[in-house]
Amino acid sequence: MRIKVDDVTLYFDVDGAALTPQGDVMTQRPTMLLLHGGPGADHSLFKPEFSALTDVAQIVYFDQRGSGRSDTGSPATWTWRQWADDVATFCRTLDIPHPVLVGTSSGALVALICAAHHPELVGGLILDSPLGVPTSLTETLDAFDRRGGPLAREAAHRYLTGDTSDQATEEWKQHALPLYGDAAAHADMQQRRARARLNDDVLTHFRSGGCGPADATGYLPAITCPTLVLAGEHDPVVPAAATRRLAASITSAPVTLEIMPGIGHGTFRQATRQAFTHVRHFIAHLDASSDPSL
Repeated sequence: MRIKVDDVTLYFDVDGAALTPQGDVMTQRPTMLLLHGGPGADHSLFKPEFSALTDVAQIVYFDQRGSGRSDTGSPATWTWRQWADDVATFCRTLDIPHPVLVGTSSGALVALICAAHHPELVGGLILDSPLGVPTSLTETLDAFDRRGGPLAREAAHRYLTGDTSDQATEEWKQHALPLYGDAAAHADMQQRRARARLNDDVLTHFRSGGCGPADATGYLPAITCPTLVLAGEHDPVVPAAATRRLAASITSAPVTLEIMPGIGHGTFRQATRQAFTHVRHFIAHLDASSDPSL
């Protein structure tokens, strides 16, 4: 399905019901809006796992502007703030009450900014391997080094410091990208990327700084909704220490932080059962709402 949001038409898909019968009333389930990473990836990276959560929530898959099946829009609008505002407009247009924003990697940064700028809208945050606080290059390179040695460190250094040459990109893909997880996780991600609609122009825009700083530090004190943060102990992209700093900086909301041992970047893919156990517990403890007139 597609819907007009300001200057673009955005693609979304829905799995599960928001209203379910319970005896003689209709009960409202929370809606979880899934925000993919990349940036420049698409919603398909969340499939098929999230269908398993339709017994506790309605799942809405969403392609951000410039990504997947949504309109490209102007590259000047590929910014964290615009993506966050698109989420808010999308939810208001469809009258989605107090959605739980589920963001992975850069999608988590979009979720954080949306919750900070639209606190009356967002009912909760679930952040997986979240971008959002400054991470020193040394901290990141050390994580790659621990997992892949000097070759991985050098490949990551070239790519992450802006080397856009074909050689640097190839060495990144060969020596660093597989370290997002173990061998099985890498093979799985290759399949997902093959079936996804990726926009490399958005990723290039991000790497050149065009999206703006990947830093939500100034927004974090404004977060007021319950927040669940999931992270991998061995994540080389967003080191666990950075995720701990992010969680500690959300000072105006209840925060649950879960660091998963042996996991890299992307807990939903690499430790689905464990991650979903935390998600179910989080959803169960959100303020439930039911209205017999619904």
